[in-house]
Amino acid sequence: MRAKRNASKAHAHPASSQEQEPLNTGIARVLPERLLTDQAYLLGRLGREARRQFTQVLSAWELHPSHYGILLLLEAIGQASQQHLARTLTIDRANMVTLLDTLEERGFIERQADPRDRRRHVVKLTASGQEELQQIRQARAKTDEAFFAGLDNEEQGTLHRLLVKLFNSLTEDHEM
Repeated sequence: MRAKRNASKAHAHPASSQEQEPLNTGIARVLPERLLTDQAYLLGRLGREARRQFTQVLSAWELHPSHYGILLLLEAIGQASQQHLARTLTIDRANMVTLLDTLEERGFIERQADPRDRRRHVVKLTASGQEELQQIRQARAKTDEAFFAGLDNEEQGTLHRLLVKLFNSLTEDHEM
């Protein structure tokens, strides 16, 4: 694993998820029932904890969730223009350049001029990037196992299907 490399090049994020307090595991016993019946509150609390744990996993590579999203998308589609990545992942184009700079410096991706339009750059995952992505996945799987330990496999599958359905319903009107 290439953890903790290029510390001087790591991008600082104010109020990062790493600085947040972990979820108080005994809190459900003392919270008023109203909070436990409020779906938005529960989703927010669980989302914050999931992001904190995910960010902690990625910190071993000095990466952030946006970097991970880029790597996953490139793995899925092979290659893309910087503009396509930014549009698909809803990342500001200027921020996308900074994120890609970090991934390129680490050897996870490569950018080349598009042979059809030299003003554009085509981005691809490198073999090294693919290997690192596999290691990140393995670390993430361990974290997910602990995070979802309170649900059996069927419940986890149901939760995933419902989350995808909700995500699709909220994003279908915003298709590109």
